[in-house]
Amino acid sequence: MSGTERHPGLHRRRGPARAWWIGSGCAGTAVVLAAAVLFATSGSTPRDTAARPSGPISSPPAPTASAASPPSAPATPSASAPAGATALGARPNDGSGYWPDFSNTGYQRTPANAGGLGKGGYPGRLTDHTTGMSATRPLRVEYPDNSVIAFQRFLSLKVSIYGDNLTFVGCLFEGADPNDNLVQIYSEHTITFRYSTFKPSAYATPPGNDGTVSSAHAPPGTPFDRSWQLVTTMKEAVAVMDHNDIWGNAGLEMVTGFAGRPSRWTNNYIHDLADTARDVYHHDGIGPQSEGDGGPMVIDHNTIASLGNTNGLALQGDGVYDGIAFTNNYVSGWGYALSIGVKDNATNITVTGNVFSAELSQLYGFLYGGVWGGRARGSTWRDNRLQVRAGDGNKRHTPADNGRFLWPSGDARASDYTG
Repeated sequence: MSGTERHPGLHRRRGPARAWWIGSGCAGTAVVLAAAVLFATSGSTPRDTAARPSGPISSPPAPTASAASPPSAPATPSASAPAGATALGARPNDGSGYWPDFSNTGYQRTPANAGGLGKGGYPGRLTDHTTGMSATRPLRVEYPDNSVIAFQRFLSLKVSIYGDNLTFVGCLFEGADPNDNLVQIYSEHTITFRYSTFKPSAYATPPGNDGTVSSAHAPPGTPFDRSWQLVTTMKEAVAVMDHNDIWGNAGLEMVTGFAGRPSRWTNNYIHDLADTARDVYHHDGIGPQSEGDGGPMVIDHNTIASLGNTNGLALQGDGVYDGIAFTNNYVSGWGYALSIGVKDNATNITVTGNVFSAELSQLYGFLYGGVWGGRARGSTWRDNRLQVRAGDGNKRHTPADNGRFLWPSGDARASDYTG
């Protein structure tokens, strides 16, 4: 019996490489601008070339160093939501800018001094990392430790990144590598991506998303043979992910964290996963982590929305997860929106202030198995609300449930959960 059959909406990873290391360690980070050492690898023809059409798909925009602006996006980054916007009243791409969306994430929205790095805002176009890049060839890039790489475009079958404590700001990673990694990271301590975009090279914007919804409301999204599967950390680098625009994929398999050094996921727009009409992919937002014994993690104020068959937060193992903080996020769609382990053994878990929206259809429910240890295990579930409007894709709830408290059991209640 497969993992999916045992646990609907979960899976054991089927992918090319290990990741999500667990352990302890520390690292200091200095920020300097340094030149890159580049190895442009010619590579062989991709192993799945026969499955890839040689001709163009239906009018795809040609990839360029400065791709077309995302739909319905303002000309300048949104530093904060307009007065009057609320978590429960807003949705991504509704023009309010409250939630992470096309208007405030990705390379084109990079403001001046992003991340306190002292750099200017998006200059209007990106610089190709090197000449001769192709979505059919791998690319190896190596940087001195502590480098900051700004406003570059990487087009590749797979980008392999070497160097420690690296920061990418305002960059574009695009390509097509079905069932494999688009970005593969060989760093020991820390890797940071701010205001960067990860997408298929065949499209400027997600198929089916017209820029007024969080994610396409109908499958299939990016076709499998034009998609990419994962960003993966290959060593013990803890990820810092902030204000990134990520779509056309099937997961983000990155280190959860180490004692005193959590991975941090803030203000990201994770949406429009690939090939959602089929189960070739297991569709995960943040994850998968299939072993357990993970954490700590800080996951705050992200949009995590897509059709899919597994989890928006995909902590899918039977080992102990500890110190996971999932706060103030907009979550919609998926199989189960959240999985925080398949056994009732997680400790010090915080799930507070989130909006669980019925905007997108959902296969199973909001929390896998209703697995929740509560106060006895040091965990807190508070002020998580349902957002439901007429015509929404999740038919398990009606507009009468709008604003009600979501309990770990999946029930909509007038009073908050206190267990």
